[in-house]
Amino acid sequence: MTYTGELTCQATKANETYQVRRLKIEDLSAILNVQQVVLDTLEKKDTLQPLSNDEFRTILEGNGLMLGVIVRNHLVAFRALWFPREDKENLGRDLGLSVDEQMKVVHQEISSVHPDYRGNGLQKRLAFLVMKELENMNGSYHYVCCTVHPFNLPSLKDKLSQGLLIAKVKEKYAGHLRYIFMRELQREMRLDNDGAKLIALEDLEGQKRLLEQGYYGYELFQKEGQLMVGFAKPIL
Repeated sequence: MTYTGELTCQATKANETYQVRRLKIEDLSAILNVQQVVLDTLEKKDTLQPLSNDEFRTILEGNGLMLGVIVRNHLVAFRALWFPREDKENLGRDLGLSVDEQMKVVHQEISSVHPDYRGNGLQKRLAFLVMKELENMNGSYHYVCCTVHPFNLPSLKDKLSQGLLIAKVKEKYAGHLRYIFMRELQREMRLDNDGAKLIALEDLEGQKRLLEQGYYGYELFQKEGQLMVGFAKPIL
């Protein structure tokens, strides 16, 4: 598969043609380079959990799916899915899924856009395309999950815009607090928005209590100058 489009380079303000294609093991060095450039631009390094050389290799060698944006034969953005299966990091374990259901979990992993190409909607475009590619596979995956730093607003908005829901707040990755997002792929979870509760983004303990009561975080709101998270229970 290949997809094409046009974007604007922020450094030169020039319009350029891009191609989206599936990445291979031969692209590994370019992937690591883009990830490092993105990490170097972050003020708070702990808002992004980078992948190691071995983790990228695992995905590229058949245990996942990666799409990349190519401009003038250079990788400028990528997005990754990982099929964790029996791995101990399978987020289905954190969500209390059975062993059989854990085998149906796919992780949305890191998404990176080179600073020169931000503002073109590439992250959203790649999210749509990588999930489309997943749908074209054998249909054995029922859940998409991921982790996000609670104060990484671009990633929070990205996940919520895809219909993923905050299902848990938990320490991951050597004690770093993370939201665990989840979306069922075989059915749409309908929420009781009439009974929704708003809680401040910073109030993670309050959010934990709501999650323990069966609520899911579904949207960000501005209320009186404060960023709030909307929580609601599923309609059974």
